[in-house]
Amino acid sequence: MKNVFLLVVTVFAAFACTTVKDSEDYRQLAARTASLEEQIRDREKEVEEVTASIGKIDSNLMKISEHVEIMDGVKLREMVKKPGEIDLMITEIGDYVKQNNEMIATLEKKVNESKTINSGLKTMIAMKNTQVEEKEKQIQELLSTIEKMQSEFHGQLAQRDSTIARVRNEINQTQVQLEHTQEDVRIKEEELNTGFVTFGSKQELAQKGVIQSGGKVILSNQLEADDFTPVDIKSTNEVKIGVTKRQKLVTSHPTDSYYFIKTDGSTYLKIVEQEKFWSVSKYLVVLTEN
Repeated sequence: MKNVFLLVVTVFAAFACTTVKDSEDYRQLAARTASLEEQIRDREKEVEEVTASIGKIDSNLMKISEHVEIMDGVKLREMVKKPGEIDLMITEIGDYVKQNNEMIATLEKKVNESKTINSGLKTMIAMKNTQVEEKEKQIQELLSTIEKMQSEFHGQLAQRDSTIARVRNEINQTQVQLEHTQEDVRIKEEELNTGFVTFGSKQELAQKGVIQSGGKVILSNQLEADDFTPVDIKSTNEVKIGVTKRQKLVTSHPTDSYYFIKTDGSTYLKIVEQEKFWSVSKYLVVLTEN
């Protein structure tokens, strides 16, 4: 560049003494000077563009390095558990790589087409290209590691979900069994706490098959349930017999656990101690005379 300016200065000095500004030599010199100045401006612009692109590539490489450093070691394992964060960071890295490749391609094209870019800039562009390629290899290794970790993590999630599903199924089965057991217990308890009551004349009880003609009580599984009234032996403390002249129990019950009482013309069997009364028999048969 200095040589060009010296040439221009020398030429102008040679013509300084002449007053023939409109001469052919002067016009040729002016045109040559203008051409040289345009070449200088183009070269400076080209150098500025190349320098700016290299600076942008360096900035992208630095950001990529920062991202890679964040996604390293223990931090990476934690990030794999947060797909949104790691996907965003990978996308950003991909954008930086794409920008660098596009700028490297533009610079290489400019190098091949330009006649003014010096060897120093060409060497710098080649170095940046190498750095970009090395960084891409590092990124590929990182992505491979991420993919492996994600696969392991999803495998662990699948195993955990399988275990949870199995445990839930076992819990459900246990719950069903528990409900069945509780229902069985309820039914059994209800059976144990249910007494059967019937009363009537000797003829009425004989027709029901509860007593024989001689007055003997017959209690068997063949008895009709409709002939008896079920009662809760834990809560029943009296049984209304109705209007009677005389009445007596034909089933066995401790005599000190009950008594008869008449109120408003009706006879009632009062049970004093439920547990003791029903301890001998869960059947209560009362023979009445009207």
